Amino acid sequence: MLISFGARNYMSFKEGFEVSLELSSSNPEYMSTGKPFSEVICIIGANASGKTNVLRSLTYIADFCCNSFNNKPEDGLRVTSFAWQNEPTYFFVEFMVDDVRYYYELELTSKEIISEKLDRKVARRVNVFSRIKNGFENCIGELNVLEKIRHRKNVSVISIAHQYEIGAMESIYHFFSNIVSNIDPFFGDVQFGGQSENVFTISRSYHESTDALLYVKDKLIRADTGITDIRIASGKGPMEEGMFYPLFSHATKDGAVEIPYFHESNGTRVLYLQLPLFKRVLDQGGVLVLDEFDNNLHPDLHAWLIDFFLDPESNPNNAQIVFSSHNSIFMDKLGKYKVVLVNKEDNESFLYRLDELPGTIVRNDRSIESVYKTGKLGGTPNL
Repeated sequence: MLISFGARNYMSFKEGFEVSLELSSSNPEYMSTGKPFSEVICIIGANASGKTNVLRSLTYIADFCCNSFNNKPEDGLRVTSFAWQNEPTYFFVEFMVDDVRYYYELELTSKEIISEKLDRKVARRVNVFSRIKNGFENCIGELNVLEKIRHRKNVSVISIAHQYEIGAMESIYHFFSNIVSNIDPFFGDVQFGGQSENVFTISRSYHESTDALLYVKDKLIRADTGITDIRIASGKGPMEEGMFYPLFSHATKDGAVEIPYFHESNGTRVLYLQLPLFKRVLDQGGVLVLDEFDNNLHPDLHAWLIDFFLDPESNPNNAQIVFSSHNSIFMDKLGKYKVVLVNKEDNESFLYRLDELPGTIVRNDRSIESVYKTGKLGGTPNL
């Protein structure tokens, strides 16, 4: 499970930030359901406040740990510091795997890794590995083989360990590989906003997995989209290869009618593209990172989708979701321990979880949304 993550000198965050999913002892039992970590964190803020940058930091780390082995020796690391400063960017992630608490830290520039470190804690905190540039400062016994491998300035130790099938690191790789998102780790763009190539790719995955297609059918029918069935059809694409695309069946008085994807509503398209991410994370356990996932969806559907994570029956593997939104309705549903506000001053972003605000302005026994709308909590545009 994800416990916390953050960064410093990254994008619009100069001084750094931390997003914590750890629930304090003051969190009421009815809100925590007895768990030490939240299944949901909602990030709210004005346009251009830095919400997407928060999410992108987590997707960047996950991509770096899993895929950097694919970098060519001359490739840059495509990290963006605050105002393109020369100082290194720093990331950290704290997480749990098999009841062991891990602390991962990374410092790098766009050209090279400065340091990379992983600690773990059972009874006490122990360093698993510590790397300065291409050399190891420390490495535990079961990872000694890593010291014999030639390391590159743009490749994570975790990615290298996976490629060389070093079993002692595989659970760490597995944690980062189960962070899935709808945003690009480098540019922050939403990866599927109805773009045809993504529709075809996802439709192919539905064609190959009956289970996934049945899951999406069920959810779209329950979401009252008017759809009674989905058929994955095939044809020839621009490269003369097999191309798969969806046809949505709607019941009418004159019989069923099949509607192509691009004639469906934006809300149906969003659900069609996003629901496989929900299924993957809920089935395997992991972290779903979504930027403004509620766009084009009715407010009732927002709460319905979030309940997939809050309900133990639909979330037996303790999956988590970290998402951004402009919709303040989430504040009262989730409470002050699961909502983070992002603000910006002098073009520098900063954030805070609502329970970190001093005093009693935010309380569990009254509407948070109504206080937020007065502007007293921040996170709103200054018009």
